Amino acid sequence: MNVMHLQVFPSTMLNKMKFNEYVKQQRLKYHKHLNKFAKLLGVEKTMWRKIERGINPPPRKTLLRKFAILTNMFTYEEYQMYELARRWQPHPDTNTNNHLLLSDNSKIEWRDAIIKENTPDYEHKFWGKKSLR
Repeated sequence: MNVMHLQVFPSTMLNKMKFNEYVKQQRLKYHKHLNKFAKLLGVEKTMWRKIERGINPPPRKTLLRKFAILTNMFTYEEYQMYELARRWQPHPDTNTNNHLLLSDNSKIEWRDAIIKENTPDYEHKFWGKKSLR
């Protein structure tokens, strides 16, 4: 299985992709509306939106498997998603109040809301080094 996995996914292709961009691209093939998709997947819309933005780390494998089924992924696409999950890095805006619409004059409530929006909902525990086995 590992040999096939390495043959299907050349490292040059994987180095150019990010997990969050890949899952968003896959979702948009079949599900344009995030609200409906999140309900089918059984998660909060805000949680999945943070995954697609790169703020939340990749979720557990069982949820990604359900995602693969709902988006009609081929086996090689699913394995590529898992490989990208292993290589996930947080978005630079994670745990910050970075936003295009904020300025020095923005209200403190807005800054707090942006920090909350840029804070992960859970820790990165599902795809750490232990998961590589």
